[in-house]
Amino acid sequence: MKNIDLIKQETRNVVLTVLPNINSEDLSESSNLFTMGLDSVNAMSLILKLQNNFTIKFAVNDINAENFQSVATIVKLIDKKQG
Repeated sequence: MKNIDLIKQETRNVVLTVLPNINSEDLSESSNLFTMGLDSVNAMSLILKLQNNFTIKFAVNDINAENFQSVATIVKLIDKKQG
């Protein structure tokens, strides 16, 4: 299990690789990823990269706009998954 700060940093890094037009400085914990360019195609890429990075598996009902709205909501979901 990883601590919350490490989860935040790794999640930010993954989001930045999926959304290459976003600068690190522009991405806050509460930035809305959908308004920053996250769409259904790169959302799937994000989900796969997060699962690989954190060695977790998202359930079908985990994959929704609410859970992937921001770095903060993703971190909360990952933390819950790592239990």
